[in-house]
Amino acid sequence: MSNLNVNPVQGRRRALSINSIDPDHQHAMDNSLDNLQQDLMLINSQWNKVITEDSNPLKLSLSFLDNTSVGLSHRYQEFTQLKERIGSHLRMVVGEHNQAFNSNVASYSKTISALTDAQDNTSQIKKNLAKANKQITSQKETLQELNNDSLKLTNSIEALSYIEELLQLPERIEERMRREDFKEVQELLERGFVLSNVPSLKALKQLKPVHQQLELQEHVLFQNIIEEIHDIIYSRKGGLSLDTNILETVSISQNGFTSLENYLYNIVNIDLTKQSVDLNAKLKEFMANISVPGFLQTIASSPSSSNSEYIRLYALISLLKDINKLPLALKILVDRSKSEIHNIVITATEKVRATHPTLLKMMSSVSNEFNFGLSIKNMLSLVMRECFWEIFMKFLLVIQKHRSIFEIVSSLQPSSSGSTFKNYYRFDVIWDKLLHEVEQLVSKYIYNPTLSLSTEQHRNIRNAPVLPKRKNQQLFSLQNNVGDNSEMEDYVTDLNTLLKDIFVGFSLPATNNLDSIYIEDESFEQDEPLIPPSVFNMKVLLEPFLLFVQSVSQLIPVSISQNSTPSLTFFSSYMENHFYPRIQLTADYIFSSNVEGLNPHALENMEENQYIFKSAVDFQDIFYNMLYVFNSSNSYRPQMATVILQTLKKFFDYYNGIFASIIGTSNGKRSQNIINSLLNDQELMNDEQNILSGDDSAIFDECRKVFEKCPEFYIRGKGIGEDDTLSSPMLNVVVHFSSTVDWILTWLPFLKSIVDDVDMNSQVNSMNADELRAYWSFFEYMDTDNSDKKMTLRILLDNEKGSEFDGIIAGFKDLRLRLFSLLRFDLRIKAIHNVGQFFEGTSSWALEVGSIELNQDISDLISHMITLENILKHQLADEGKDRIFLGIDVVNNQAFIRGAKSIKVINENGVKKILRNINLLQHTNRNLFSDPSKVSMADATAFYSFIMSGEDILLQEIKERGTSSLTKDNLKDIVRLQFSEEMASQDQRQNDSSKQGNVKPSNRRYNEAIKKIEALDIQESKVASEQT
Repeated sequence: MSNLNVNPVQGRRRALSINSIDPDHQHAMDNSLDNLQQDLMLINSQWNKVITEDSNPLKLSLSFLDNTSVGLSHRYQEFTQLKERIGSHLRMVVGEHNQAFNSNVASYSKTISALTDAQDNTSQIKKNLAKANKQITSQKETLQELNNDSLKLTNSIEALSYIEELLQLPERIEERMRREDFKEVQELLERGFVLSNVPSLKALKQLKPVHQQLELQEHVLFQNIIEEIHDIIYSRKGGLSLDTNILETVSISQNGFTSLENYLYNIVNIDLTKQSVDLNAKLKEFMANISVPGFLQTIASSPSSSNSEYIRLYALISLLKDINKLPLALKILVDRSKSEIHNIVITATEKVRATHPTLLKMMSSVSNEFNFGLSIKNMLSLVMRECFWEIFMKFLLVIQKHRSIFEIVSSLQPSSSGSTFKNYYRFDVIWDKLLHEVEQLVSKYIYNPTLSLSTEQHRNIRNAPVLPKRKNQQLFSLQNNVGDNSEMEDYVTDLNTLLKDIFVGFSLPATNNLDSIYIEDESFEQDEPLIPPSVFNMKVLLEPFLLFVQSVSQLIPVSISQNSTPSLTFFSSYMENHFYPRIQLTADYIFSSNVEGLNPHALENMEENQYIFKSAVDFQDIFYNMLYVFNSSNSYRPQMATVILQTLKKFFDYYNGIFASIIGTSNGKRSQNIINSLLNDQELMNDEQNILSGDDSAIFDECRKVFEKCPEFYIRGKGIGEDDTLSSPMLNVVVHFSSTVDWILTWLPFLKSIVDDVDMNSQVNSMNADELRAYWSFFEYMDTDNSDKKMTLRILLDNEKGSEFDGIIAGFKDLRLRLFSLLRFDLRIKAIHNVGQFFEGTSSWALEVGSIELNQDISDLISHMITLENILKHQLADEGKDRIFLGIDVVNNQAFIRGAKSIKVINENGVKKILRNINLLQHTNRNLFSDPSKVSMADATAFYSFIMSGEDILLQEIKERGTSSLTKDNLKDIVRLQFSEEMASQDQRQNDSSKQGNVKPSNRRYNEAIKKIEALDIQESKVASEQT
């Protein structure tokens, strides 16, 4: 106790007591302390300026006695209350914590007693140690010398043993390396480095070559491990190790099929979903087992496991981790993945080139677009199928092995966080590289660069982006890039945009190295495809492509799935954005080459000397083949239906353009005005539609509107010229064109088949591989000349596309209407022209002698009608031919009746000559019709027959029998012509005598006859027109 400067306690000591505190007592203790705390807070808040650490009690007392305004006497009572309050709270704290004070005092006493005893014991031990140390020191020097000598001998013996072992290690390592026992090599290397770093050996210069050899062997070990990992990942040694016999199924050299149809049947009936599950079975088992504790012990006890490749990878990755090379190895795996994946394609294609050079040479000059791809009957089709199956199965194995490495690294780094681990092994980079290689492979075989884009398509696809305008028009300034990279980044962006426009497919990585002037682009020069590229090569690509994307759809780790493209999404996006546009482009190319590229007026003999445009026959063959290959009869696919409809629309536009060229270039200026005005008269075209549909009542309206376009056809210089009608060659073109369109409408409308509306876009996003195969597959090209196959072809369409199809059919029907109307208008204009020429020849028909000769103009008209009839009866059915000629007798009637206005004088011989021509023309018209009773020129015959009778007989006939279709103007013309000869003679006599007299009797009779006609109540005919 004296050492602690504490006086010993005499007499009775305070006992150490430990009492438990009940909750109420504890609460009271806490309240007492809280009260004191509140007092302190009160002082700090209200007395902080008066009472401080430096306050002087004397000065404070004087302030309390000061009654002035600066004194504190007014707060003295408050100060007194605060003092009493603090004192009360202190007494309360002491009272409530009395037991705790007592316990602390007792504990202190006990502690002082224990420390005193410990000091006494320590002093005694020190004395004993000092005595023993003195005895040992006397013999220390002798023992130290002996110990040093023994240690030197021991170190020498140990060093010699280490040197001997170290010198033997390189040979032992080489032996293990040859046996590929990498684990034992690693252990020997580790032992060698430990020995070479022993202090006694490290200083020996003679052992430095051995150390360098060990370092070299460690590098060789690392390289060998990397190469073996690549051999496993990319199947560079031996055959493919698959969980199914899928390659045997697709190999015709192994399965022994008796026919190509059976082979094709087995290919298209592969259950892709089931196969994908089977192909991933080993990987799923390995991924499930790797997370089980004691996995290393499990694989050590069962080396013959079915997952031998994955186990071997696990052993190699573990070994890399043991030699501290794992990060470097994983970086090498990522960096080399692009070239290794590309080598898979090169190896497979070179194998085909070496095995089948003759087949490839035969196909090098053949374009698949003309026959819709390789036929299953072509041996090369089978060879290409096997090639693509091998490539995509190797792609699948590649991504499976990389996924296993991802899981192995994860299991070897259990403490790594998600973000660190993601950056540690870049599976996402490898996945992107594999998808890029797949895209390049598929594009190489479906993208034909020889297919030319139309101007509009080219403009849409290859619009050069507009570079942003720079404030400084100077392209580049070195000074601007000294300080920071802001200007340089702008240059890189502009250059990237420019290069993308110049080089199609060029792209820069998102992270650009601004410290280098070089552009890194990890790409390879594309080899020539084995077969000519075509979208129809998808037939041999689709199944392995789909099996690949279905199999890998579940292999992307969850940690990177948010930033990676799912395989099925990649497939759908590629097909929608790349493949489908190529289908449309290919269809356009086939159409342009086989239809538009030919002579539009070339003819094809169908049957019984019926000739139609060869382009229509060729289009039918192409269109039927398209329907068959697209399988439009059995499944509705919006994309394929769109291609079909666009091709059909393109065909209609092509024929519509031919019609426009006929109207625009085959006629003279006036003919163009007349015929085009007739064709553009919607009311008249409605009449034409009714006439061609069998409604004969519209014939009279048609006749009236035609004559409205040429009211003075009988006047020289105001009539219709020969150039105002179709030439003979162009007439033949229009007839064959009409026959062609009519033939098209005999089969095209019946191809439509409506299905229920289905939202295919939403369904595609959720389709599996088997459903996607049905959605995107092509039928194998077959010969569609078989009429039975043609009869079964259909186009399945939804309501929207069905309406679009109906619009195209309506367009063809309208085109047929315009062509038939063009033939009808041309025939009528020719008839009016020839009749007008008949009247233009002379204005005086007062012939001295009768004549039975046929007028040359009427003869030409008859010859033209007979020629046209001979053409039409071979090109159109009797009904179609009759519809062209229907109403021509009405036009001829009106032409002869209206032409009478040009006659000044006529006698009986003149009337007989006109009637002779009318009768011959009527006879010809009747011979042109299958039902002659529908043809009549009675109106024209009656018109000129009335001229030979007197005015009294005319009026009598009108009262008794009516006027047929003759108008009052026609009757006035009859009366004028009845008096024409008499009035002409009278005018001649007046001129001879030069005498003026009263109205002559003939004039009086003429005027009276005109008044009687005016007084008649005559119903105007349907062909009544405004005659001038």
